[in-house]
Formats: sequence, structure tokens, C-alpha cells
Amino acid sequence: MGRPFSAAFALLFPALAALAPAAPDAPKPTDFVTVQKGTLPIIISAPHGGRKKVPDVPERVGTGLANFQTVRDENTAELVEKLVAEIEKSLEAKPWVVIARFERKYLDVNRSREQAYESDKAKPYYDAFHDPIAAACKAVKEKYGHGILLDIHGQSVYQGSICRGTQNLKTVKLLKDREGLAAIRGKNSVLGRMEKAGYKIMPPGDSEETAKEEPQFTGGHIVANYGSHTAFAIDAIQVELGTNLRARDQYATTAKDLADAIGAFYNAYLKDAKK
Repeated sequence: MGRPFSAAFALLFPALAALAPAAPDAPKPTDFVTVQKGTLPIIISAPHGGRKKVPDVPERVGTGLANFQTVRDENTAELVEKLVAEIEKSLEAKPWVVIARFERKYLDVNRSREQAYESDKAKPYYDAFHDPIAAACKAVKEKYGHGILLDIHGQSVYQGSICRGTQNLKTVKLLKDREGLAAIRGKNSVLGRMEKAGYKIMPPGDSEETAKEEPQFTGGHIVANYGSHTAFAIDAIQVELGTNLRARDQYATTAKDLADAIGAFYNAYLKDAKK
């Protein structure tokens, strides 16, 4: 049997073979997640705004899953990029950041591993998203003692509103114990500050303490897994931004206002954390 053409070509024309462009490296799972190590006790994640096709992974069909979703949370990745830039400008330091760039139709990292994907080939992409969040939580806890994780999502039910998701205050247990409800819905809380800026927050800041969060937006796997009721001990809030707040001509403004709100929260509740 003769030599393969490519091998024969390289032997006969070594100079030309050396000039031939090398085959591009196959994309790695980490190429599908944007990660930034931070210098602040602030972690920001965006699991559902990705646009990339995951190679060799079939689209999910969701057999047996409740509330199965594959749609993108439009412009959440772009909004978080703008949000991070605004935070860095105002606080002169970096938050920790994890942004999924893969389409939700292939895997949903806001679900437990058992429900997130249907092909084992998707596991490395799941890990590429969750490993840096876990590392960020551990680093923030070790350096500062406590911190906040804001998990950014989009919803279309209340198009002009922001829904809070803390599993009805479960995922912000330590913040509530340490600072009281004011840190969650008061004038210097993240969402309280957004409400003061004119945004409609659900539930509103002046609601009864027993007021429940919107049932479909109480917080998914990310806040449930990393919230302060767990060993990670990081207060976690799922922030569900309405469609209008994520529109192309609006999301930069939303990001700027949210950065200002995070800055106010930082100055009131995180600035004096141990370093």
C-alpha cells in the first residue's frame, strides 16, 4: 500500500510543506466560557446569553424535565460585559466574572448536572462554567469572609421589571443575619438602589417581609448551589431582567444603573470586609 498523499507530499516537497498553514486547533470547552479573576468580593455570572454552537453535542429534548427551556436570554452576555466595565471604572477594581458563550439548547448550566445535559460530551462545558464560579466563591470567602454573587438572567413575563430570585431569602441567609433585610431590599441594597432609580422590582422593597418572590423566578441551580446557606457561604441573587431592560438600545443604560447599584451595595456592606 502506498504512502498517504500528505506524507508523500511532505517528503518530496519539504519546503512547500513547511509553508503550508497548520490545521487550526480544535476548540476547547474553556473557549466557550469567558472567565475573569477578580479583586473584589463581587462575582457576576451569565449562564444563558451564549450564541456558540457546541461541536458534537446534540440539542437537548428535555424528556421528563419540568420547565424545560432552550431559548437564549437575549443580550445578557453583552449587558454583563458592559456591567463589568462600569464596575471596574467606578470601583477601580475587578469583579469575578463567568459568562457562558455556548447556546443554552446544548446544555443549561443553571440546572444540576443530572438535568443540565443529555450527552456526556457536554460535561466538559458544564465544568468549564461551574469550576471558575466555585473557585471564585472559595477565593472570595477566604480573602474577604463574605461576598455577593449576582446571577444575571432575562425574562419576558414582566418586560419592564426586575425579579429577585433568592429562593425567598434562603440564598442570602448570611447577609440577612449579618445586616438585616435592609441589605436585601433597602436603599443601599442592589435591587433597592435600582428601585430608587426608577426600576420596578418584584417583590418591591416596601412589601411585607413575608412577601414571596415570583414562583418562576425564585432562583435556579446557580444561586441554590453557591448561596450563603451552603458551605460556599456567598450571598447569591438571581437577577431576572425584563425584555425591555435588555433591548439593544437600552441594555447599556441598565448595565450602568446596575453598576451604580452594585457600587452602593459594596460601599455599604462589602467595603470593610477583611482583606
